[in-house]
Amino acid sequence: MATVTLEYDRRSSIAIKSLDFLMSLGIFQVKETSKARKELDEAIEDVENGRVTTYANFEEYKKGMRKILSDV
Repeated sequence: MATVTLEYDRRSSIAIKSLDFLMSLGIFQVKETSKARKELDEAIEDVENGRVTTYANFEEYKKGMRKILSDV
């Protein structure tokens, strides 16, 4: 058995449709990516979509962290 790794842009409808077609053939097994890779992909997606928090300096960062931790 051979291993084939496919990398594709999740935003590309053509890539998604092509992958769906390949999977519909039933001759491939899907091996999930590692948890760390998934978390990294989510973090990159957050940055690309502007879901980030920035601070002017370290003091502002500490204030923000105190607020976040007090809300938990």
